[in-house]
Amino acid sequence: MTSSKEIRDRINGIAETKKITSAMYLIASTKMRRIRNELEHTRPYFDALRAEVRRMFRAAGSTESKFFFPDDNAVPRHTGAIVITADKGLAGGYNANVLKAADKLSERIPGLKLYVVGEYGRRYYAQQHIKIEDDFLFSAEDPTLHISREICARILKDFEADKLDRVYIIYTDMQNGVEVKTTRLIPFHRAAWPRPEEDPEKPSASFEYMPSVAKILDNLVLSYVTGFIYSALVDSYCAELTARMEAMNAAGNNADELLAELKLNYQRARQAAITGEITEITAGARHKRTEAK
Repeated sequence: MTSSKEIRDRINGIAETKKITSAMYLIASTKMRRIRNELEHTRPYFDALRAEVRRMFRAAGSTESKFFFPDDNAVPRHTGAIVITADKGLAGGYNANVLKAADKLSERIPGLKLYVVGEYGRRYYAQQHIKIEDDFLFSAEDPTLHISREICARILKDFEADKLDRVYIIYTDMQNGVEVKTTRLIPFHRAAWPRPEEDPEKPSASFEYMPSVAKILDNLVLSYVTGFIYSALVDSYCAELTARMEAMNAAGNNADELLAELKLNYQRARQAAITGEITEITAGARHKRTEAK
């Protein structure tokens, strides 16, 4: 039978672990509120930018650009994917779900070039001996517009150098519930944007773009892709924090159940020890009375 001291040591150890999980829960919730506020402050700009691109699509007619209107029947030669994972674990199935989606895309597209954000994903591919872009070292924690611009610049540099002709991004979306999404980032297709009859914005006058719609669209790509990547990074980070909060909350509940069971066992062990001591004292006293007689 387990001694009361061993049970007491286990109780103390679980209580200390619960303190850690509670602290991690509070830290994650604080970080999530802050990063969501930052996204809400920047989202209107990128929403307005997207609306302006839709407006230019209506004016463009048939615009030739390597970033727009690709031939979907063409077989891509060099496809890349930005895979957004976390820097660490303890987040439930968050990382596993992202990596599963990346593996499915790799099976569908042989030779997929992987641009991995987050140390967890880099460790995973290193353990699997799967080649990734080693110099693409970006952290998933505390995403900023500066990091998003750097990622965008690197991707567009490879795209313009013909090292890539199609790029996907795999991230966790928080807008419509936690969901892992695989989205084509570039090049854009007209079908990805609302058609004129579906677009509620009806301009009251025609617009003239100088020097041309194609040139302006090419210049807007950096801002638009940066905004998309930033939104994906923030949504993924919020999903990671949410998963970590749920994991820590579940760990705290399990700790409470274990503590309740251990405390009950501790009380039983103490009662058994006290009963044993009383029995020994009684037996000793009886033995002395017998000897006295």
